[in-house]
Amino acid sequence: MRNKRQKQGRNVINIEEIRNYLEQFSQTKKLSPPINSWLQKAFVRWLINHFDEVEVVKSVERYERLLQTEPPSWFVPSSSIEFIYIYIQNPTFTDTLNTCVEFLSSRNEKISHKFPRMTVEHVMEKSRQEHLRMQERQRRFIETSGEALECVFEFENLHVVKFLPHHKELSLEMARESALMQHCLGEFDNVQKAEGGYGSYYYGLIQNEEITLYSLRDAKNMPHATISINYKRGEAWLDQIKGKQNKAPVARYIPASVAFFNHLKLKQNYHTDCLAMGVVFVKGRSEQLSRIEDEAMQQHLIAYDPSFIHQLPNPSKSSLWLASLRKPKEMGKLENSTDAMQIASLLQHPLLMNELKLSSKLNAKKVLQQKEQYRIANRIFLFPKLEVARI
Repeated sequence: MRNKRQKQGRNVINIEEIRNYLEQFSQTKKLSPPINSWLQKAFVRWLINHFDEVEVVKSVERYERLLQTEPPSWFVPSSSIEFIYIYIQNPTFTDTLNTCVEFLSSRNEKISHKFPRMTVEHVMEKSRQEHLRMQERQRRFIETSGEALECVFEFENLHVVKFLPHHKELSLEMARESALMQHCLGEFDNVQKAEGGYGSYYYGLIQNEEITLYSLRDAKNMPHATISINYKRGEAWLDQIKGKQNKAPVARYIPASVAFFNHLKLKQNYHTDCLAMGVVFVKGRSEQLSRIEDEAMQQHLIAYDPSFIHQLPNPSKSSLWLASLRKPKEMGKLENSTDAMQIASLLQHPLLMNELKLSSKLNAKKVLQQKEQYRIANRIFLFPKLEVARI
């Protein structure tokens, strides 16, 4: 059998056998005339030009063995035309035929006039998409009693439910959460038995109480963040928090998530998932960076990671100076920095000369060349050659 089609003309030596088979197939299935016509034209055209699982016939002897007759005069194996034989019982042949007929038969008769413009590839792709949508609908409408969940926290119009580790519907609730959130938490090969897939791994962790699973939901019981917690020596530590498709929860659900963290007295120590949400752990509490205005706390955070300055509200001048010295490259992205801060960054990272926007009287290139005196805040400065130590 041939796996890869050559780029040359093809002649199907058993084409009449195939056409007769398709005609008999249509009569047996009682297919409509538009579908029968499509099979004889579009499907046959696909077989001739694109079907790859064929046998290339290279000799008169092989032709006679396959068709049980002498070859016609046009059969010349040494010509540039490729002579092929298609096995009607080939699994790909029959699967493609059945899939196409199933899809076309499910269409409304009113659109049958569009069939002639539909290729086999088009029909197969449409069928694939339709089956995926059907599977997704089946996954989304998993019926549960809700008794495997316990409401443990409320925040404005949102609430958090806890998955009960030993309830008989735990795997069903996990599968529903996974389907709606589009992540792998509840992907089982067998949901009822909680077997196979990533789901069985997490199911074991939950049942053994190695993690506790929570879900942040709205008034319609739709999940918006999936949270797993480790309990160590009586303390709650964040394992994961994921929004849809394993991304960070969207902004409007972050305040509720932070409130729940603090309700649990959660420990998280600059957790990656929290940083993706713009949430840090300071003075024993989780806080959104965008709400931290205390200057000492801001400087503590900038000392840990200077990029935090982009999310801090109204950073003080001392915080900006700290950022300029800790991570000079951040200066090119800040709006409230002064010429002095930018020059301090420039001396440490000369490539910033293409990014920094100094006042009209200052030129980054000339500053680095140290050719002129500059006036900053009514004081004259001459920048000598210095090696500025980073703090």
